[in-house]
Amino acid sequence: MNRKNKHDMKVKTFMLFAITLLIWALLFVIKLHFWGADGESIIDDIVSNMIGIIPPLLIFDFGLEYLTRDNIANDISEKITQTLLGESEAIGAFKDDDKIRFVKNTVKHLVGEESYDMVYAVMEPYITGKYNRRTVFRYKITLRSSPKSDLFSDESYYRIYESLRYRKHYAVDSSLPQRFSVAFIMNANALDDALRNRTYIFQENFAINEPELRKLLDMSEGEQKNFIEKELHLSIYIDGKMCRLEDFSFGENIITVNYFSEHDEAEKVHDVDISFSMPQRRGISDFMVSISEPTYSPVIELSYPETEMEVKAFSFLNDCEDSSLENATNNIDSFEFNIQDKWIYPMSGVVFAINTEREG
Repeated sequence: MNRKNKHDMKVKTFMLFAITLLIWALLFVIKLHFWGADGESIIDDIVSNMIGIIPPLLIFDFGLEYLTRDNIANDISEKITQTLLGESEAIGAFKDDDKIRFVKNTVKHLVGEESYDMVYAVMEPYITGKYNRRTVFRYKITLRSSPKSDLFSDESYYRIYESLRYRKHYAVDSSLPQRFSVAFIMNANALDDALRNRTYIFQENFAINEPELRKLLDMSEGEQKNFIEKELHLSIYIDGKMCRLEDFSFGENIITVNYFSEHDEAEKVHDVDISFSMPQRRGISDFMVSISEPTYSPVIELSYPETEMEVKAFSFLNDCEDSSLENATNNIDSFEFNIQDKWIYPMSGVVFAINTEREG
């Protein structure tokens, strides 16, 4: 019974009591003036009636209060629950510590004490805003049998074309700096800690043979810049504006390219567009698309000349129907993983096993 019903019941009780008094008053007048009864006998009758009527009324009122107390408490609890679950503004009025305590208690009741620590440990980085996230994610990879290069021969190399686009939502304590780097790594195991732990907007394995590496290292600065712009066709746009190549370095194990962007660092959401192509050593190798941040509805495509290469795909995306290899679009010369309306969490991705030694 809600508060309104309780109020209505009290009004009815009061009205019943008032009607009873009115009836007594009428009886008093009738007996006194028409029946000729004396005042003392009338008062005795009234007292007798009061003794008979008032106790039941009191018992009814207090008994109703006692019997409906649990219903009122349940009704209040239901109203609070509806407010919390149906109106985000109500939860927004809480302090952050109270919100987290509410989530913790909810998770604990849902999964139990034994699983609580594990489940909340997974949720905690997202609740506290430690993770960046990506949306509108599309990664397209195209393999071609010819490197189309004077430096890299058709017999030893093929070419990979890559196009990566996404919208990145940065956490409260991070942002996209105007100066950032791209890395092409020849030997990750030989990198020192400073280079290995450095943050790049993008990095890719660059598998080449020693003679071609020597030629790259022996180039002049102008020739190396031309290699980046004309051979790798490296192009980066942030929020629709083309980034400017500032400087670069060619090492035994890594090529680092530094860029400057004119985007607003204070903004927390940026559109990123990266495209390039590069020669890659022939043979048996793997190409991994790694999801390192929470990513919503990613699309991953790879196409190749099926008469000249053999490619197999291995998915370690989330355990959902769209991410399985059986449900990927698998044509004779292409793969497509199109995750619909789902988040993919780190660390996950797809590995493509590439064999360029296939005979035509």
